[in-house]
Amino acid sequence: MKILHVLAQLPTRTGSGVYFSNMVEEFKRYRHTQKAIFAYQGENQWDILGREDQYPVEFKTKELPFPIVGMSDVMPYENTLYSDMTDNMIDLWKRAFSKRLMEAKESFQPDIVFAHHLWILTSMVVEIFPDTIVIGLCHNTDLRQARMNPSIKDRYVDKIDSLGYIFSASDQQKDEIVEIYGIDREKIIAVGGAFNQNIFYPPEKKDYDEKIRLVYSGKIDPSKGIYELIDLYKSLNMEDISLDIIGSPNDENKSRIEKSIAGHRNIKIYNVKDQVALGDELRKKDIFIMPSYYEGLGLMAIESLACGLYTVTTEIEALMALLGDKVKKSGVIEYVPLPRIYDIDKPLEDDIPDFKEKLRKAILLQIDKIRGKKEFDKEIKEKIKEFSWEGLVANMNKILSQLEAREDQTR
Repeated sequence: MKILHVLAQLPTRTGSGVYFSNMVEEFKRYRHTQKAIFAYQGENQWDILGREDQYPVEFKTKELPFPIVGMSDVMPYENTLYSDMTDNMIDLWKRAFSKRLMEAKESFQPDIVFAHHLWILTSMVVEIFPDTIVIGLCHNTDLRQARMNPSIKDRYVDKIDSLGYIFSASDQQKDEIVEIYGIDREKIIAVGGAFNQNIFYPPEKKDYDEKIRLVYSGKIDPSKGIYELIDLYKSLNMEDISLDIIGSPNDENKSRIEKSIAGHRNIKIYNVKDQVALGDELRKKDIFIMPSYYEGLGLMAIESLACGLYTVTTEIEALMALLGDKVKKSGVIEYVPLPRIYDIDKPLEDDIPDFKEKLRKAILLQIDKIRGKKEFDKEIKEKIKEFSWEGLVANMNKILSQLEAREDQTR
């Protein structure tokens, strides 16, 4: 089978970029012929496929004289906002991606196209590949863009309801896709999310020392609850507990977060170069905390569990549904109810004190488990392994075979 993968962002450094790369890597097991269209800028090279199998779209060039357009307003690299794009910028952007799509259509003639994000590029893919099975992948940031920028959606995203199929993270996400795009719910298949089992795995032997190491990893932005986490950590006032924040703040957040941690020697902010380095860092920690007000799936929580970290996260419905009751009841993860939210990812100020108190109690529960040197049960370790990329892509490959057989019957 010939598979074309399409992404409008870097194939690294964000949740959807990592998802894209892991899909391509794991599909190699099934000996499909694969090629990829994606964005890049500067030194952002990608080597999961050979150069002959890539149709890169380079930004900050004569063809596209602006940074990559990000699905989130806050990205871990220089980016342009969709809401800031002029008609001329959108025209240049569409022309560049159309050129690569047409090249792939003519030279590769794929059997399947995976188009990431239910947004402008996926709409273009449907139009350019009318006789090919096109599967859209929803990453939730696309739904956020549709809600935040309805004028862009109405003008440039008009073919989503013509997709052959959509892979969603959860059944809840299906409802949102139907609401926003009016697509037939029967075309939407909930596949969940996954971690890379070659990167995120527990240490051979858990190293307990005198200091308990809390960690947050992700975008440094108010929507992630990072500032509430810092305030809460400072209120614990425990010298034997440290907090590491892994990420790279943009200019807007850099001064604010530096001010927030000033004078606190047990809080560190730093970034890592790639996913492999992130896995190595996580294995050195004890408790992962994700106090986010908005997540599509919350994959970092699964990756942290896979590394053997006790975890605290907000009640992300897709994550809770994916992990299930067995993992929840085991205590390896504690869920904290969200405050009331407006504008998708902003908490009501009146609810923040209660939210922080519930977050504090959940963190203290996990700290007690570390103090007691309580290991994950073997059964729970095996359950978490089920959420690896190996398992997810095996399921996707099975679905592809079923879809191809169904299409053959209707021809």
